[in-house]
Amino acid sequence: MNRDQLFARATDPKQYDAPGLDWPREGVPSSPAMQFFQRSLRWELGDLRGKSVLDIGCGTGHFCELIEELGARRVVGLEPSARNAAAARRRYPGLELVEGSLQGAELPTRFDLAVAVMSFEHQPDLTGAFRRVRDLVVPAGRFLLVVGDKPFHLTPRFGLGLEVHEEPDGSALVATAYPFGTLHDVIRPLGHYVEAARAAGLTLLRTVPLVPTRDLIETDAGWGAFEGRPLAHLLILECPGL
Repeated sequence: MNRDQLFARATDPKQYDAPGLDWPREGVPSSPAMQFFQRSLRWELGDLRGKSVLDIGCGTGHFCELIEELGARRVVGLEPSARNAAAARRRYPGLELVEGSLQGAELPTRFDLAVAVMSFEHQPDLTGAFRRVRDLVVPAGRFLLVVGDKPFHLTPRFGLGLEVHEEPDGSALVATAYPFGTLHDVIRPLGHYVEAARAAGLTLLRTVPLVPTRDLIETDAGWGAFEGRPLAHLLILECPGL
């Protein structure tokens, strides 16, 4: 697959509907990686009572469940994949879900908080994506974004197949072959996200490197190879005030 094909696949909102990728089986809420992200987000989200929250690229909906558990009065999942959206509706019948892309979906209200976990790897235009988030969040509202760490995603691990095309701007197009299909991502250095967020008018409050926890390493000794090294990064951003 050439560079243009990889980029098109990675940024296709319907990638998760491809016949050869069964993400509802791969990205199950009980997987060690998903549990790791759940714990990391739980700590940073804190008390959400009275808040409205948008989960961008909600997949099969398990982060929406966490957000509800933390007390949010309203949770909306935004998901472009019909297959993932159907799985989310089956697992969480009460979930308010909008099927569509970040740029294309119509959302009539604004939210106190937005969350995106490993979904901005599929955005073709980072600055445009951050601007869209800015428009969807109330003034001075927060945006919590989890993005993959580039060195981690380019490192062979757990017997997964990797195809990597380095880009001149420092990003990389990565095809990762999982047991239930191949996932395509645009893996960018952390600085790309910081610069794009600032260009869109958001303020970076802080970043948190998400390194393997003891709980994660105990599920599979293979995670020990990454001890002390970030698997991903959490950016805590604030939208412009009035």
